Amino acid sequence: MGFKIRTFQHVLEGYKVAKEIASHGAGASTFSDWWAYKIEAYDATPYNAAIMAKRGVIVSLNSDSDELQRHLNLEAAKTMRYGGLSETEALAMVTINPAKQLGIDDKVGSIEVGKSADLVLFDQHPLSGYSKPLKVWIDGHEYFDRDRDLETRPKFEQQKKALMDKLNAEAAPASRGGRPASGTATLTEGSR
Repeated sequence: MGFKIRTFQHVLEGYKVAKEIASHGAGASTFSDWWAYKIEAYDATPYNAAIMAKRGVIVSLNSDSDELQRHLNLEAAKTMRYGGLSETEALAMVTINPAKQLGIDDKVGSIEVGKSADLVLFDQHPLSGYSKPLKVWIDGHEYFDRDRDLETRPKFEQQKKALMDKLNAEAAPASRGGRPASGTATLTEGSR
């Protein structure tokens, strides 16, 4: 063919051909537990990631959902329940394994001297459903600090309240059949 497949994406049924994927040297990026949600996924199983990993495939977890991506660490924890992977194997699916699949494991994916410091510090084990991020660093720069976030929340709540009060004041004339201060027309219950 002239090229080698590095990683298969959305590999819901990779467990069926895990030996072949591993012998090719390709990785597999899959969902932690999406199965039977549509006809094409009826043969998928939550054990998929673990089966592939146990057969020598470098497995990572993915999601198309921006909501789910925020807690892939918890998705990784599911591989311990569905497949019996160790904590280290589960964490690798959202750290070093994706970096290996992308060919950037010399820069990211693990905590080593010389690598980019992309880290999250949790208050508990990162695979715990109760864990909360305390600090986040991206490329060595602190981007989030929970204590600082908690300190600034009251200020932001005051700003939000001031903006809402202003918007409500501008909308008040519209509720009496007039125009809001901004000059835009507003549909009210009685004007239909």
